[in-house]
Amino acid sequence: MKAFVMREIGQVGFMDKPMPKPGPGDAIVRTTRALICTSDSHTVGGGIGQRHNLTLGHEAVGVVHEVGSEVDVFHPGDRVVVGAITPDWGHPAAQAGYASQSGAPLGRAAAEDPGVRARRPDAHDHTPVRV
Repeated sequence: MKAFVMREIGQVGFMDKPMPKPGPGDAIVRTTRALICTSDSHTVGGGIGQRHNLTLGHEAVGVVHEVGSEVDVFHPGDRVVVGAITPDWGHPAAQAGYASQSGAPLGRAAAEDPGVRARRPDAHDHTPVRV
């Protein structure tokens, strides 16, 4: 798959990376549009130190490519939004619809459980779904 990466501090580009396999609670999303944000700009500028071929961009829309064995909410072909914030979707506040109030640092859930968090663009009730 193609990925937009920081090759090294101050240098970015596209490269081929292996297609990941989903874990039981994961979904692999084929990105159709993505953005880099200020944190990516700081990363490329050296904000987190030297990295080589670090994939950038964490705000995207795309199509579900493959899902893990325990995923029953999303299916291949579904269009999804992958937000920049990855709260702990299992926290009671997140389950009540207040994901930003989960009491966990941003990104904690992704660091502990690297599954993709996504939301269907047609979810009119804005209920977050843990994939």
